[in-house]
Amino acid sequence: MLVLHLALSVAAAAYFGLLHGAGILLAFIALHLLLRLLPIARSRRHTVWVERGSLFSLWFIGQVLLASVQVARLVLARRVQVEPAIVALRLQTRDERMVTLIGGLLTLTPGTLALDYRAEDDTLFIHALDARHEDEVTGMIRELERRLLHWLRPAPEASNHDR
Repeated sequence: MLVLHLALSVAAAAYFGLLHGAGILLAFIALHLLLRLLPIARSRRHTVWVERGSLFSLWFIGQVLLASVQVARLVLARRVQVEPAIVALRLQTRDERMVTLIGGLLTLTPGTLALDYRAEDDTLFIHALDARHEDEVTGMIRELERRLLHWLRPAPEASNHDR
């Protein structure tokens, strides 16, 4: 459904002579709003998925920017006060695809690096540049996992009046 959504967006943008990034984005949003209004369960699930993905992406970009500022502050400080550590965290999900995605996203975040995953007890090992406040490190990872699962978990089935 997403591929069809993207293809129709590009076609609409081309038809109106707006075949550039902003034009395609506008066509995508307009088509998204149209799909949101349709009383079809499949289009409803698709729009919820796109909305959750957009919110997750914006949140994650904000986390990367925040972590970049924190790492820059540590690097530029006169006295570097960090306590690097390896943190073991038991994940909520058992799906190895999700674990891989969580590990990749953590590695993209400055100051953290996913090292290993032990499937026997669902434990992910993360290197944190500054683990003086381990609860903040684990809290950030828990929030990442929660938001990612919220996005990628199947949307609730539409009610009968949506069909």
